[in-house]
Amino acid sequence: MVLIGIWACVVTLASTFGASYWKTHRSAPADAAQHAEKLEVKKVKPITVPIISEGTLKGYISAEFAYVVEASSKAHGGGGAAVDADSYVMDEAFRRLYADNNLDFRRIEKYDLNSLTKELTKSINQRLGADLVRETLVKSFAFVPKDDIPH
Repeated sequence: MVLIGIWACVVTLASTFGASYWKTHRSAPADAAQHAEKLEVKKVKPITVPIISEGTLKGYISAEFAYVVEASSKAHGGGGAAVDADSYVMDEAFRRLYADNNLDFRRIEKYDLNSLTKELTKSINQRLGADLVRETLVKSFAFVPKDDIPH
């Protein structure tokens, strides 16, 4: 009986030591995980861009964008930041679409959205003076002919 009692005490002590050793040595990878980058997706209001061809209004591009920023970044208006990245995204998207000569409204499905989003991200970051926007995303993109709009 005494041997069983001693055996139970040894097993209990060994398991307690093993658990505490495992817990203290396990915390190092957890610290590394805390330093992992946390990203956040911010949506911006939809924009409507008039498409003018041969001097007449042909219709409108209706587009909605989002952008990815670091969660702790002040680029998205949080924490009393002075920079409103939403406005920059909307302005840059409007300018790009309005001035783009490669945009063929008759074949909108062939438009290179990858190129557009990469250019938007690059130019937004240039205007902000830092790499705050990680990626620009397209939520919706459509051409609405002028004749389809009710008066």
